[in-house]
Amino acid sequence: MEFSEIASLFKCNKCGSCTSVCPLYQNTVNEGMAARGKLALLEAVADGRLEAGEAVRAKLDDCLLCGACATNCPSFVPTTDLFLEARAGLAKDLGLPLPIRLLLRALAMPGALAAGTPGLHLFHKLGIPQLANGPLGDKLPPTLRAMLRSVPPAPLRSYRSRVKRAESNGSGARGTVGYFAGCFMNYGYADAAMATREMLGRAGFSVEAPAVVCCGVPHRAYGDLETARSLARKNVEALEKYDHVVSDCASCGAMLKEYRHLLKDDPAYAARAETLSARTADIAEFLVKQDFPKPEFHTPLRVTYHDPCHLVRGQGVKSQPREILKAIPGVEYVEMKGADVCCGAAGSFCVTHPELSEGVGGDKADSILETKADVVVSGCPSCLTQLKAMLAAKGSTVKVMHPMELLAESYRTRK
Repeated sequence: MEFSEIASLFKCNKCGSCTSVCPLYQNTVNEGMAARGKLALLEAVADGRLEAGEAVRAKLDDCLLCGACATNCPSFVPTTDLFLEARAGLAKDLGLPLPIRLLLRALAMPGALAAGTPGLHLFHKLGIPQLANGPLGDKLPPTLRAMLRSVPPAPLRSYRSRVKRAESNGSGARGTVGYFAGCFMNYGYADAAMATREMLGRAGFSVEAPAVVCCGVPHRAYGDLETARSLARKNVEALEKYDHVVSDCASCGAMLKEYRHLLKDDPAYAARAETLSARTADIAEFLVKQDFPKPEFHTPLRVTYHDPCHLVRGQGVKSQPREILKAIPGVEYVEMKGADVCCGAAGSFCVTHPELSEGVGGDKADSILETKADVVVSGCPSCLTQLKAMLAAKGSTVKVMHPMELLAESYRTRK
């Protein structure tokens, strides 16, 4: 295992600032969960005192990659980058476990995702995922319970299949937007994706749904950089013709903005990736910048907001979603305690580390309930799924929505 910036690894002075913001450490008080413990482990590997084997990988996998440690490090140690580089090195040296390889391969194949959607839809219609939140849930093995809870709504028709039949689109008076509907939004949260399309149209843009593939963030997280770069190249080709590229998934948006780094050593794509990353914006970021038309209809709701990690830290987008929510007439916005603390979903982490994920997610659900909100809003489909599951597990009826769903609904709700 090698590090491109070995000096960064040894910048950690073991002050412990990371322990005060790490959700896993706060939930377990286990030194190995915090960045300080992981960096000490990697220092031993770099020094040759420890072999980079499966035990090291297991410790590195005990991480949400939420970025809180890097953001709050007084020594500016790029912890998240170091962990990702270490994971990539381990994946190269040790290979990836078969279940992870199968998952990553499926995500890279749009046909496989499309084929699985009807089954997930039927799964939900039969109420099987809800079993995880009832009396039976506590009796299920943690991994099975987590798998049931992590199943997205999965409507029968994906976003892209819907827009092929949609009659209306924006006027295009202000240009055309290339909307990146990622895997989770396209197949799992098509209703929210349609709301995003509607809001872009109301802002005066026509919306196109180019034939994109997975953004590559799961592949990068597990260390499969070769596939991540391959997917990035395909998306650059599909999106580079647009002056505006918009995503409504925090993880996808963060990854698109990372293409400039992912492909920086590719002579054929480096400049193109740089341009695409600069043109990419989160939907809330984009609408606020474009001075979106404010809704006039009254929506009497008490609303709180959860910051997705890939949005607040990965993209630096924090005020814009709140500005949008506060612009809706009738909305009483209330800030929750620890709004920017990870919810514990972290993609597939909720399945691979169910008990850790549920511990962090349960704390987040408690913070939401303390606000007495009617609705909790978040701009990440992984977060939406986790919040729904954690609130349902506590018997809560708080509604979980994407911000574009609530905003689009406010234009249709008359006083």
